[in-house]
Amino acid sequence: MFVTILMLLIIIFLPRLIMLASSRSSILKTLGPVFLCYLSGIILSFPLKNWGADMTLAADFSSVLVLIGMPLILFSADLPALKKLARPMIISFMMCTVSVIIISIAAFFIFKGSVSDPQNISGMLVGTYTGGTPNMIAIGHGLGASTEQILLLQTTDMIGGGIYFFLLLSIFPRLMKKILPEYEFTGNANLEEASQYAEAFSGKKQSIKPLRSFMIRLGLVSVSIVCVAIALGICLLLPSQYGNTGLAKLGEYTALIMLIVTTLGILLSFVKKIRTAPGSYSSGQYFLLMFSVAMGLCFDISAISGTLMMLCMLLVIQFGTVFVHIILARLGKIDYHTMIITSTAGVFGPAFIIPVARALKNDEVILPGILCGILGYAIGNYLGIAVGTFLRMFL
Repeated sequence: MFVTILMLLIIIFLPRLIMLASSRSSILKTLGPVFLCYLSGIILSFPLKNWGADMTLAADFSSVLVLIGMPLILFSADLPALKKLARPMIISFMMCTVSVIIISIAAFFIFKGSVSDPQNISGMLVGTYTGGTPNMIAIGHGLGASTEQILLLQTTDMIGGGIYFFLLLSIFPRLMKKILPEYEFTGNANLEEASQYAEAFSGKKQSIKPLRSFMIRLGLVSVSIVCVAIALGICLLLPSQYGNTGLAKLGEYTALIMLIVTTLGILLSFVKKIRTAPGSYSSGQYFLLMFSVAMGLCFDISAISGTLMMLCMLLVIQFGTVFVHIILARLGKIDYHTMIITSTAGVFGPAFIIPVARALKNDEVILPGILCGILGYAIGNYLGIAVGTFLRMFL
């Protein structure tokens, strides 16, 4: 009993300690809280397993955490603001989305014989390179990917993402300038609104009293739990293909549960009071960090042998997506600033838009880029689960 309580306390509070440490160390900040939570969970799993901790409980707890965390991420998605996007920006983002779907399906057939469960990897990366890491975790859970597969894919994504982000800040803009048209400046850089969105997705503390902040977050978490309860309730009413009853039946509908939770999160984002409540995104991220610790605790170190081929598949999907996006942008006469910022929104999400826009010396693309990233969060789960489910037919 003591070991179980200790394990739950580690899952709940360790992410907070890691976040504090990351804010004080540039090295830890570079590694990122998600990776550090995974790594800490793996390290702590050895003594906890020796002490008899129930890792099945940790796995079950992680499933609940990701279900609660996803609506919190989506509550802050200002989808009505997408009408502010210029036509080339939305077309370029759709090109990026089509590119990742095409390349992910192609990579599935290329690596089908050398990577375990390639349909899960393709599905997760469709969501990742449309939205971001939250989508990867949610889709992996929805598709029934193993703990090891999600963790290793997240780790390899850090490698591939690090390479591409370095290119975005260095030689990539100059290269694209020679291939794609110039950006036409309009003088309509809405920096104030862009900074509000950026703050929401940065995890920075907002200037409100701690007690009020806690109560707001508690309210948001409660609403998210209601979303999860509704999804579970709907699936409990559905018939079982294998004769299961009660909670055992829910395992058959994992993907549907995730899609219902995603849909409810999006619908509630249209409620202004929920959408504008401070701390929604950061609360969702904290649940995903707790999930990361729990997944680390459940990790089987023997699974690491397949990492190299997984990295190869990820690099093919990531850079293949960028290559196809460039071709489509060239055919569609999309300027290189728009192509680069929408690629950043798809591959990395809203939080990375500002440094790339600064490298382009173009503040006008910050707000549209962040809005594209928000759109990616909203559609990523649907696309990723759809692709993963579709590819399962070809195994």
